[in-house]
Amino acid sequence: MKQQINIIGCGRAAGSLARLWLEHGRFGIGEVMNRSESSSRKAVRSIGAGTAVSGLDQMKPAGFWLIGTSDDQIEGVSKALAARNSELRGALVFHLAGRFGLDVLAPLNNGDIHLAALHPVRSLTDTALSLEGFAGTACVAEGSGEALAMLQPLVTSIGGTWLPVSGIDRGLYHASVSIISNITKAVAWKAQKWQQRAGLPDETATAVTHQLLASTMEDLFRSGASQSITGPVVRGDTSTIEAHIEAIRAAHPEDLEIYRILARTVLELAQERGDLDADTLNRFKVLFGESAGG
Repeated sequence: MKQQINIIGCGRAAGSLARLWLEHGRFGIGEVMNRSESSSRKAVRSIGAGTAVSGLDQMKPAGFWLIGTSDDQIEGVSKALAARNSELRGALVFHLAGRFGLDVLAPLNNGDIHLAALHPVRSLTDTALSLEGFAGTACVAEGSGEALAMLQPLVTSIGGTWLPVSGIDRGLYHASVSIISNITKAVAWKAQKWQQRAGLPDETATAVTHQLLASTMEDLFRSGASQSITGPVVRGDTSTIEAHIEAIRAAHPEDLEIYRILARTVLELAQERGDLDADTLNRFKVLFGESAGG
């Protein structure tokens, strides 16, 4: 008999995982509860399995309970589940929020229930996401030894890369992955706007942006950031950076500080690598709004 997974808050992330578990065939989907019964039914239709319910009292015991709600609702769900403590004895309860560890599951921390935090480090918004597409996805997991032993098959069965951690700074961790994912997309969008203002047709700006992102990721995977980074900052080409600043000041003055912040980050990397002499480093610092020698 397949092990059942109950889902509370079956949005895009939880729904994507549920479809993968169903596709693999090792786990079954039990009860699914969203804010409304109609939303629960819609989630079940999207998954292709499960039973829609409108309240916790309608959810049958299961070996796994996934809390897939928004971050600010996890603790409230934990408190509601705690009232069913005896029915959850021996089960694994886990959430998907990168922002939180086990603290939001504290109402359930009585020794009878296994608790874990699972963060698949990728966007889970594609309704067509397949096992092949998910394969290799980094899955950061935190919990007790017993909880992780229960959680690991859920990850590895659908091809995720198992990455257990302990006691990490969740705020700093989540900020880091947000920069890599969401801010990278926002920066690409901003750069594309600059290309369009420079005179590139929309479709050309899109092609240039996508090609650069693809080749940049290839470089990053092959050699790492420190070894693959190039460009005028690394070369010590202050005149080109001055030209960039003047062009942005003329066309998008509101974006000048964005450019300086990002360029300062490149400068940090160049400085760590030892690419720049003291004089060039100071000239860059002045261009980026810092005090020379500071």
